[in-house]
Amino acid sequence: MGQVWSFTIKHKHLTLSDRNDIQIGIEQKKTFRVIASAIEKDPSTISKEVRKHLFIRESTVKSNCDACPLLKKAPYVCNTCPKKRLDCGFKKQFYYAKRAHQDYEQLLSESREGIPLNKQSFYDMNMVISKAIKKGQHLNHIIASNELSASRSSIYRYVAKGYMSVAPIDFPRMVKFRKRRTRELPPIPKGVKEGRSYQDFQDYKQNQSLTSWLEKFF
Repeated sequence: MGQVWSFTIKHKHLTLSDRNDIQIGIEQKKTFRVIASAIEKDPSTISKEVRKHLFIRESTVKSNCDACPLLKKAPYVCNTCPKKRLDCGFKKQFYYAKRAHQDYEQLLSESREGIPLNKQSFYDMNMVISKAIKKGQHLNHIIASNELSASRSSIYRYVAKGYMSVAPIDFPRMVKFRKRRTRELPPIPKGVKEGRSYQDFQDYKQNQSLTSWLEKFF
């Protein structure tokens, strides 16, 4: 049996305010558990959010392109590191709330509208990125110096799907990624879901005048 947490379901997706609280919590050296409690989320949600929206700053020391060993554990970022403004020889990772929320909104927009493969702007972006990558420039530098509208994570997805002229092997960091494992779960019969929707839960809370409850995670 997993650990039991007590919190109120506020909203399904993280808001910009939530992400600001996450960044502030990290910079105040709070644990993911404490941050999660403050914004009424599960600690695993905070961990996934931070790791999904990392901002990578490459080291200028070409002899060392590995990540700092301290980044292998929570909070996975250099936001509070005293050497964050120095070139310590390692790649640096940061979590920035505004940038993370922009990535989230862009992904949401792409999933609704599809990738604009027929737009001239996409071909122009592809040309800029492809030429710069082949010259050995880092993606973060390319995005910033050319003021590209696409996020780093979006460009990685375009490349992985074969939409751009460059290949994953051309990106020094991208070739290290392994495809996320997914499980195909059997569909839940419709009859089993009856009386178990979120609205049913809200109605039950109101009828029973519940102000707190426990949720069980496995």
